[in-house]
Amino acid sequence: MRAAVLVLIVGTLVAAIPGPAAAQKRWTLAQARAVLSGKHFAVTDWSQPDRPAYDLVFDRRATKSLRAEGQRFAFNGFAHDEITDGEVRVRFSFARPGRLTGLRGPAADTSQPAFPIRAAFYYAWYPEAWSRDVVFPYSRFEPSLDYYSADDADIVREHLAALRYAHLGAGIYSWWGPFGYPLTDTRFWRYLAAARTTPFRWAIYYEREGYEDPSVEKIRSDLEYIRDLYATKPAYLRIDGRFVVFVYGSAGDSCESTSQRWREANVVGAYIVLKAFDGYLSCGAQPQGWHEYSAALPAYSLAPDAFMISPGFDEAGSPAPRLERDSTRWREDITAMVASGARWQLVLSFNEWPEGTSVESARQWATPSGYGAYLDALHELLP
Repeated sequence: MRAAVLVLIVGTLVAAIPGPAAAQKRWTLAQARAVLSGKHFAVTDWSQPDRPAYDLVFDRRATKSLRAEGQRFAFNGFAHDEITDGEVRVRFSFARPGRLTGLRGPAADTSQPAFPIRAAFYYAWYPEAWSRDVVFPYSRFEPSLDYYSADDADIVREHLAALRYAHLGAGIYSWWGPFGYPLTDTRFWRYLAAARTTPFRWAIYYEREGYEDPSVEKIRSDLEYIRDLYATKPAYLRIDGRFVVFVYGSAGDSCESTSQRWREANVVGAYIVLKAFDGYLSCGAQPQGWHEYSAALPAYSLAPDAFMISPGFDEAGSPAPRLERDSTRWREDITAMVASGARWQLVLSFNEWPEGTSVESARQWATPSGYGAYLDALHELLP
């Protein structure tokens, strides 16, 4: 009898000791919310085809979206993503000791623009390009966002908003190759992430062609790199399914030395837009398109391929501007660009500050909209 009582007592004590399930139940909603607000969560949305990554943080107000649902906690609300410096709506389950599972975020905008495509050349050269030799800042103008870093998520978000305000559908991103300098390659992923849920698109501007003659093998390797690392992202610009690459050039370009080399290298089906040179239309190896980059000219037509406009060209190290800024002329050039019907309608540039060709807002042309006089004109005059 005593043995039976002892077994009963011991069994009761064992039953009273909380196991893992009981400990889990004792994690209160208040405790879960406290843990959620005290950590960063580097997560991937595996439910989306493009596998977007996030670095999520939750303030106390955001944690109110965490609810108890039966034996688990579930979140359906907004979090702050530090990768893009934006608010994103996410859903997930939350378990002790702070494990986030089953994340689902916003769907990507998978649309692509149709011609005419209006775009601006964009430079993520900063902070490196703010200095040249001992001169700082190497610019005659002062950006409204100050002398920023292009690796700052807040700047990327602000610039995306400004480009979209100007009714531009794409940015042509200056790119110096894998491990190149400036560090444009290590920054580009953030621009694609920021534009992921918008209709805005990015394409790479292949700069090396303007300063050397990359071999067919080098170009092919770089195109494969762009295809594999960037062109699969929803925010990368495509034409008829082909990823777009603009290519800078030099005075020594020719059909034999340039367009033929790019034709041989392009075995990945890229949509190549070369910089024009003398006799470019007579080349047997034609790319998919042509453009010009000459910001010292107010407007330049290569219709039907492209039409380019520049607000001015006033390099910090030059004694005088090569092209004076004139707001009346700028508006006339915008109107002419739209009337041209060219497939590519290009602004030179959004933020090339050392050469003074920027249309981004600056202290010298700031306006109540916050976007500056040149973007205001684009906002008004572009369809």
